[in-house]
Order: sequence, then structure tokens, then C-alpha cells
Amino acid sequence: MGDIMSDFTNGFGDDLGRALVAPKSIALIGVSGDATKLSARPLQFCQQHGFAGKIFIVNPRRDLVLGIKAYPSVSAIPEKVDHAYILLGTELVEAALDDCIAAGVRIVSVLADGFAEAGSQGQARQARLVAKATAAKIMLIGPNSMGVVNTNNGFICTTNAAFKVDKLPRGRLAVLSHSGSLIGTLVSRGQARNIGFAALVSLGNEAQSCVGRLGLTLVEDDNIDGFVLFLETMRNPQIFAEFAAAATRLGKPVVAYMLGKSADGQALSVSHTGAMTGEAAAVRAFLAQHSVAEVHQFDALFEAPALLMKKPRLGLRPRRATVVTTTGGGGAMLVDQLSLRGVKLAGLSPASRAFFRSQNIPSGTGKLVDVTLAGAQYDIMKKAITQLINDPETGIVVVAIGSSAQFHPELAVKPIIDAVAENPKAAPVAAFPLPVAVKSIMMLEAAGIPCFGSVESCADSIGLLLCDDAGSDLDDGDQSHQIGMKADDHLPLRQQLDTIIEETEIGASGGLLNEVDGYQLFTALGIEGPRQLFLPARDFKAGVTKNSAKSAAIAAVAVAEAGLDFPLVAKLVSADLPHKSDYGAVVLSIESEAALEAAITEMQRVVKIHAPTATIDGILVQEMALGLGEALVGLRHDNLVGPVITVGAGGIFAEIYQDVSIRPAPVSLATAHRMIAEVKGFATLRGYRGKPKGDLDALALLITNLSRLADVDRIAEAEINPVLVRSEGVLMLDALIRIGPRDSVDGANI
Repeated sequence: MGDIMSDFTNGFGDDLGRALVAPKSIALIGVSGDATKLSARPLQFCQQHGFAGKIFIVNPRRDLVLGIKAYPSVSAIPEKVDHAYILLGTELVEAALDDCIAAGVRIVSVLADGFAEAGSQGQARQARLVAKATAAKIMLIGPNSMGVVNTNNGFICTTNAAFKVDKLPRGRLAVLSHSGSLIGTLVSRGQARNIGFAALVSLGNEAQSCVGRLGLTLVEDDNIDGFVLFLETMRNPQIFAEFAAAATRLGKPVVAYMLGKSADGQALSVSHTGAMTGEAAAVRAFLAQHSVAEVHQFDALFEAPALLMKKPRLGLRPRRATVVTTTGGGGAMLVDQLSLRGVKLAGLSPASRAFFRSQNIPSGTGKLVDVTLAGAQYDIMKKAITQLINDPETGIVVVAIGSSAQFHPELAVKPIIDAVAENPKAAPVAAFPLPVAVKSIMMLEAAGIPCFGSVESCADSIGLLLCDDAGSDLDDGDQSHQIGMKADDHLPLRQQLDTIIEETEIGASGGLLNEVDGYQLFTALGIEGPRQLFLPARDFKAGVTKNSAKSAAIAAVAVAEAGLDFPLVAKLVSADLPHKSDYGAVVLSIESEAALEAAITEMQRVVKIHAPTATIDGILVQEMALGLGEALVGLRHDNLVGPVITVGAGGIFAEIYQDVSIRPAPVSLATAHRMIAEVKGFATLRGYRGKPKGDLDALALLITNLSRLADVDRIAEAEINPVLVRSEGVLMLDALIRIGPRDSVDGANI
């Protein structure tokens, strides 16, 4: 995939973004002569909004279309075409793309449906488009794309009816959306708030050019300050990560609203990890890892970016909010919502309290700064805001404005605007007018003060601004993932693990490894278990499934000869029994040889009843170990974002309470420690109320080493549950690994 990306990128010049959103010439292929038809809209909108580039019409059936000369093909156009929009029916799209390739078009958007979403024939049709476009180094957008828009130059090349408005507000945000209708929704909702956008792209099927590829194309555009993403899936996480990193480096916030995070991958999982880490949780962790602000309130999509662009203003200020209000109830509501999102709240510092007292400014009590009706007086409100934003103990000031915002904006918001204007390097300010106050909102936003229409959107956005970026671990570097490894220094770890997998009997189609084979993989990572003895079924003359009593006696003798110390744990080893306790295939606290014989006999009897077709590979006997607590550590390849690692309290409790921490894998030691700190169930292991402390350093090392399985393509799931945490060291008590098919390679668009 890397070679494809390199060829694709190098095939374009530095002005690919210009051809995408500011082409010098466009070809509209298939424009109808009927002005009421959908295919006529891109022409009408470009004319209406003053697009200065050249527009060429392609329609082989007409010489004139809506008064404009029509060409029989793109190749017949006498000038170079930067961008073409194919408005034809499904069956005609491929021939039109061939024509664009012959004419050397840079960008091709496709409106038609009937491709990947339309069954096997449509998928084959789409695959041909992608292959042709990629070979020709054309950026293909769609199919199912409602087009590309640039409000700043009148390039309104879309079929979305929302762009029929007389005037489009201009802005500095780029919108990348899987839903074509949503680009119109955002424009109309933003227009009601006088919030505009620079570029809007409908991605449709995202057949070739993914969100990340388009983001990388636009990220260095000086006319774009941030990105708004409406996502239905994640098709190429690697390129998305590159885009997010570039946006972060340039200080351009990326805000995402994602739906369609299905549980399909979760349903296919075998491990407890899979049951807890479905697509939704994995995507959430992936976005946080890459500093993408995921919002859950739709309005926050266009409200949050303005606030997030203020993050540099925080500097070394504390990550907390000071809520100032002229209405106690409204301020309290905002405090509640901020608290629910984990935002740290601060009232007046001693210095600010002294200032308020000296100026006779009411301040209320506790963490809510309630200036009451005095806030409707210009001088008092300006003094209050000026003091707070210049106080080094202030993080961000959030002003909840009462009814005066609707009727007296010159008193309610003008002092806030003036205080901010006179102190451009002070703490950031955000505003939440409680009433519908259109004039106040427009005044605030015109002054660069982020403003919110709902308390939920306001609280979400402030929470994102003040997060300490703990979710993003990209600055950790590669902190010795190999500490404690037992890998052969002469062979790369990945090669060793691949060899172990090939030596098992798993086969090309994949499946579950039995516990003993799983132990081999984990041991290669430097992860240790208790002393144990595996007795393969083939070593028993009668076979474990044919003569339970005899096999139990043989096992007891072998254990005695091995010198294992009681108490012991006995397990039946079978890839058909991933969760042994569910089938009675594990017995704990075995105190004698007689008890061991009885336990093995009983396990075989019970398994024959509950899983009669299970293949028993042998008996595993381990010394029973004691510790201070248990952890679950698991890795799975998520359908959307690739490998993720999950850490939680051990046993079944992590699954019941969903008390887990998730990150894209692999992870560094620093990230592993952060994950451990996020799990509430580890409180006792941290020494809560005098409890003995567990060796969390050893647990972090295990997490880091296990996460390296992310580099092994065939490992679909890997889990240790439980990991026994002791005062010194950790032990692997149970292992589960699921191997994917040998030829499973994820398709990748660019």
C-alpha cells in the first residue's frame, strides 16, 4: 500500500488542492437541457455564485445546453480541464472516466449510485473505476458524491439543493462528509448562525480517495483553518492518521461526528476483549490517539472548531474553566454539564476575589462566579472579565449570559467583546447566551469569541479544549517495546511469531489456537506464566477421550515426576473451548494427586456432555499462583481502525462494568501506564486505603510487549485473562489467540 501511495502522491504536483477546490476549468459531463433536472444544478450554482473559472459542458446529443456550447467529449474540449463532474447514469460512468483519462483531467467526481452498495456487479464496476483512476493518477471522488464546493470562489459544483440560497456565508473550515446531504445541512445550519465554510466535499462511496487523502490534499491550504468531518466509517486509518498528524502540526483542529460504528466486528469476536471493544470504542480511541475531537452533539461540529483554535492561548494556564454568569440558574446548568464531562472548575482565585471585593462586584459563592444583575452594567462586566482573563490562575472563562443578551446586547455582550479585544494575549473566552439572541451571537462571533447555541454543545467543546491530550500518545516515541523480551536476537520478532504460527496445526483458514500454542507466542514476547506441565493426548495409550480414569492416573504420575507443587490448576486443552469455565474444563485449588485424578476425570465427563464434538489436545497442569489482583489485557484487529489493545480488571468484571482503557496498538510504556491509570478497578493495586501495591510497572511492560502482536497480520485476537498482578511481577494465567486466514489482506483505498 505504501508504494501505491507514493506513486499516487508523486504523480500530482503541489497544486492538487487547487484543482480540487479552485480549478481553473471544469467539465460538467451529462448536464441536462432541462433546467429543472438535478444534473443542471452544478452549472446553475456555479453561475449564480460567480465562479470565475471556465465551465465546459459535455453532452454528445446537443450542440447547446442551457445556452452554452456543448462538446461531444472531454477530449474534444480545446483546453486543459482540471476537474470533471460526471452526472451520467451508472452504465455510462466508466466510458466517461475513460474519456477523462484520455483528456488528462486531474480530479474526477462521480454522482451516480449503483456501485459498491449495489451487490457484486456494482462492486466489480466500482473496482474497475478505481483501478483505472489509480493507474492514470487521477483523484476519483465518489461514486455517490454530491460534489465539491468552495464558497470563497463560487465553485459550487454540487447537486445539493441547499446551495440555491442567494448568498453563502464564507468561512475558513473545510468539510469532508460521507453524506452528501449533510454538506447542505451544515451550510444551512451554519448560515443561521453566520458561520460559513471554505470547502465542502461529498465523499460518497470513498472508493478511491479517502477522508485522509483529501484531508492531506487540503491541509496546507492557507484559506483553511480547521476541518469538520461527518464520518460513517473509517476506510484507511493509516492515511487518516497522516492527515491528523499534519493538521495537528499546523495547528488546524479536526472535529469529527461519527455514526455507523456497528457491532459486527464485536459479534465475531471470541475473547472478552472483543465483547468489550466494538467498533464504537475502537474508533473513539483511535480518534483520541490522533488528536481528533469527536463530538456527540451535531451543532458542536460547526461550533467547536472556533473554540479549539484558541488552544494555543491556553499556553501554560491551568486546564480548568471559570464560569461567569448573570443568571444563577443558567450558570448552574452549565456548571453541571461541565462537571459531567470531567471538566475541572475553578471559582475566583484569591487575587480575583480581592479585586471583585474592592470593586463591589458580586461574585456568589463556590465555583460559580455569579455577578447577578450587575452583569448588565457595562463597566462592571468589563472589569470582571478583564480581571479574570488576565489572572494567571484562570484557564478559560465561560460566560453564561441571561435575558439581557436578547434585548440589550450593548450591555450584555459589548463589555465581553471589548475586554477581549483590549487583552489579545489573555485567557480564552467562550459565551453561552441562554435566550435566543441572534444579534448577540453575531456580535460575539464577529469579534472572534466562540459562541454556543446549547449548553450540551458548549460543555462538549470546552471539555475537548481542556483535555490534557492524554489520549494522544504520539509524542512518546518508541520507548523500548523490547524490554524483557526473550526473542532471538538474530531474528526479527515478527518473523519468529510467524514461524510459531506456521508450526501449529492452525492451517491456512485460521482459527483458535489451543492454550499451549498460545503460550508459545506469548512466551516469545517475554510474558511468563506459572510452572506447568502439558500432557498431549497422543502420549496416553488409551487417549484422554476414551478412558478418563486411565488418562487421569497417567497425568497424576507425570505431574509427580515433574515436581510441580500443590495446589494445582488442571485444564483441558482445546481450541474448541475458548472459555474453559463455561464448559467445566478447568479446576482450581487441587491439593493432592488423588484430587488431581478426580478433577481430570470429572472435567472429561462434563465436557463430553456440554461439548461432545470438542477435540481435546491434552491436559495442562499448572502450579496455582496467588497475587494481589487480576488484569485483562487483550488485542484485536478492529474492522475499522486496525489493531487496538484493551486493558481492564481481570475475570468477568471488566466485561460486566466496561471499566477498560483502549488504545491503537502497539503502545509505549508511557501509554501503558496511562491506560492502567484510567482503569478504576485497579484502585486497590495502586494502594487504595492502605492496600498493598501491585507491580504495575510489570503490568505496563506486559501490556507493551503484548501490543507488539499488532505487527503480526494473522493475529485477529490475543488475550491474557487473567493476568495475575503480584507485589513483584505478573503472571499469565490463561491465554487465548485467534489466527486469521493466511491470505486475508484488507483492501486499501488511497
